[in-house]
Amino acid sequence: MRRLLGVVFVVLVAVGIYALYSRHAAQGRETDGLTPLPAPEAAPPRLADRSVNLDARPDVRVGATDEATLMRQLRDNVRSNSELAESLAREGRQRFFDSAASDERDALLVDALINQQRIGAARSETYYYFDHHPNGRFGEHLFVMTGVHPTPKGPN
Repeated sequence: MRRLLGVVFVVLVAVGIYALYSRHAAQGRETDGLTPLPAPEAAPPRLADRSVNLDARPDVRVGATDEATLMRQLRDNVRSNSELAESLAREGRQRFFDSAASDERDALLVDALINQQRIGAARSETYYYFDHHPNGRFGEHLFVMTGVHPTPKGPN
């Protein structure tokens, strides 16, 4: 008898929930006393402008006057604003190509690309890193992050 009462109770609860749901769904089809908004007019599709480079990054130069300032800005932005960090690293590569900080700068460029989820570009820059810094301090970090390792120099 207890089991029968339990089954009846569960069935009644299920029927009650279904009734509430169907009444709510029926009221939802009505506008709840609100006037419906007019459907927005669809704009005609526009063709892409071929003169726009979709891969172009905005020019976000900060104008650091010396390499120490540029490196500080690069370190500060590599996680929070990786697009700016990428721009700073590329600017530093042009202005201070073979400086003492180039090892760290090129590694931070890879980190900025990873933070943008541009893994292919990060791997390419890691190859660049190993070509230009074969004994660099950040080689192991870049290997862990990208899977790229330095190619051994064999006999020619």
